[in-house]
Amino acid sequence: MTQPNPLSYAGNDKGFTLIEFIAVILLLGILSAIATSRSNTLGDEAKVASAIEIVKNHLRYAQTKAMNSDVSWGINFAVSPYKLRRDTTDVNDTLPGDLPPGVSFTSSINPLMFENRWGSPGNTSITVTVSKGTSSRTFTVTKNTGFIQ
Repeated sequence: MTQPNPLSYAGNDKGFTLIEFIAVILLLGILSAIATSRSNTLGDEAKVASAIEIVKNHLRYAQTKAMNSDVSWGINFAVSPYKLRRDTTDVNDTLPGDLPPGVSFTSSINPLMFENRWGSPGNTSITVTVSKGTSSRTFTVTKNTGFIQ
């Protein structure tokens, strides 16, 4: 009786071929590329959602200052990072809360000012857009009432 040659590939089906190994590595590379790009998109969406809440709080802060004084207060979105504004001058007060990096802000009316003791932005509703990468969301400051939604 002859012994099988251990170096012979005939009858040795316990391993992977080089082609199978390369196919698995390519498949893992494609899946990891998809997962990485998807996680970056989700990260942008989370940063936009976070930035929206921060800018809403900054607008409420400016609105409260206007309601407690005889001058207009608001936010100037034309500068980066945006600034608190008193009448016609940007104020260098530090606004609370750190904005995520790379987020941009635009407003349909700029600067967005609260003009009276009622916290009204005037007789036009104002839309604020917050963007990062491919993610973008908007919210509205309602005319006359100043409701931030």
